[in-house]
Amino acid sequence: MLAIGIFTMFGFITILGFIGNYIFKKTGVPDILILLGLGLLLGPIFHVIDPSSLQGFSQIFSSLALMIILFEGGLNLNLYKVLRESSRAILLAVLSVTTSMILTSLFAMYFLEWGLLPGLLLGVMVGVSSSSVVIPLIRKVETSGKVVTLLSLESAFTDALTVIIGITLLQLIAYPTNNGLYSVTHGIASEFSIGAMLGLLIGVIWLKILKVVENEPYKHILTLGVVFLLFSLVESLGGNGAISSLMFGLVLGNARTISNMIKSKDKMKTERAMKEFHSEISFLVRTFFFVYLGIIVVFADFYLLFLSVLLSSLLLIGRVLSTYLATAKDNILTKNRNLISVMFPRGLAAAVLSQLPAVYGIKNAGFYPDIVLTVITNTLIICTIGLFIISSTNKKMRKKDGKSKK
Repeated sequence: MLAIGIFTMFGFITILGFIGNYIFKKTGVPDILILLGLGLLLGPIFHVIDPSSLQGFSQIFSSLALMIILFEGGLNLNLYKVLRESSRAILLAVLSVTTSMILTSLFAMYFLEWGLLPGLLLGVMVGVSSSSVVIPLIRKVETSGKVVTLLSLESAFTDALTVIIGITLLQLIAYPTNNGLYSVTHGIASEFSIGAMLGLLIGVIWLKILKVVENEPYKHILTLGVVFLLFSLVESLGGNGAISSLMFGLVLGNARTISNMIKSKDKMKTERAMKEFHSEISFLVRTFFFVYLGIIVVFADFYLLFLSVLLSSLLLIGRVLSTYLATAKDNILTKNRNLISVMFPRGLAAAVLSQLPAVYGIKNAGFYPDIVLTVITNTLIICTIGLFIISSTNKKMRKKDGKSKK
């Protein structure tokens, strides 16, 4: 009976994930809200699943979700656009994370009476636009390709950036040192460089191997195995597995461009089937991760929920400020400031990081998931409403322009 129950739950969640994704594509309502809601029903509300039985899987499941989704995101990025738009995307990412850390740390010190480092850690957790939401959402919005590239890159960069800063802050809190600033900056530079270089190097090598096995039937699942091994290798060497997954995906997704850059005699290409396969793997992993998150998080303090709503409002203010600074002197981006401002939904990376304080034995570890999950929900709602208003306004303007031309 246990096996039947597990199989039934697995099938039900998968089907609901598909329905949620379909609704997402048709209406723009993020499927994460549906998945989190299902998790809450299965866990805290109806107690179909005991949340305590799943707590030990947090770190494994979180790392898996981040690795797979960033790899799939890299597969769908255009290298030329990355090189052309990366500087402004990095600027927007750094500004967004920095303003979030400043505002959240002040918020935590005043309302929660936390110290500076725990406040900064909370700021890092809620400071990232989710690539798992932004990348698929921005693809269905009618806007400039430049805006699509900017937001896709920014969300991918912030996913990796906040994981690196977050883990470094966790280590500083758990194992205090006298050279905190040096430790943070050195940690960020070291983990980024190791992850990026190995991701690029292994990616180029794997492109050549894929050329050799291009007629083999299971090469896509073989590539997935390499993603796992690469992530493990980079983490064991002190690098960041998330950024290596992103770079590995970027190389594989731009095979033709890479082969021209390295002047390879073998003309390599990215197969459509590869992207479709890994897109489905990514869909499956993120579906179960957000249901899992809804199951294990328990809301026990309504005052904390109120504070989370207040924090979400502060994050929106910080996002607007960051957008205005990052889009200065660019006509296309300036015209789309409202769209860029509301595209700040929190998601996967925030959820992943919220589970780690308990792993490190940090004080007040139980507060982080409650606050972060509420912020994820709030920012998703704000983003959805904002996109609806912007889309409605644009439709009205197009109708007016059409009538004026007649």
